[in-house]
Amino acid sequence: MPKQLIQKYMTRHGAQAIYSRAVRARGDFVFFQGQTGMTFDGGFVGKGDPFAQADQACRNIKALVEEAGGTLGDVCKITVYVTDVSYRPAVYSAINAIFEDVHQCSTGVVVSALAHPDMLVEIEAMAVIEPEQPGQRQEPGN
Repeated sequence: MPKQLIQKYMTRHGAQAIYSRAVRARGDFVFFQGQTGMTFDGGFVGKGDPFAQADQACRNIKALVEEAGGTLGDVCKITVYVTDVSYRPAVYSAINAIFEDVHQCSTGVVVSALAHPDMLVEIEAMAVIEPEQPGQRQEPGN
């Protein structure tokens, strides 16, 4: 069963995009650790720049969902943490550029701090990836 988007709506605040109030999906759940401006090799992108940090976080999520065998279209839910409400337009602009036409559910939370003082944004995600059907080829080592 493909994803069913329930009550799609246009956001009213910050960068405008279409999200869903709920998503129904069947398949393998994949939960992603919160992603930030940290790169997988330990570097950090976007000191002082919430857009750059959100962009890196989204690129990390894209790489991880692909490594899990899915696409960004399989992401059903994100939770976005920012350390200042004024960062929301920049952060959601970055998210909307990467998650174009996905229409996932999204919750935004303003927090007093994240794990490192340079971190301004953290994005957590959940995806549902359809299991392989009989006869589909599985990559070696998976």
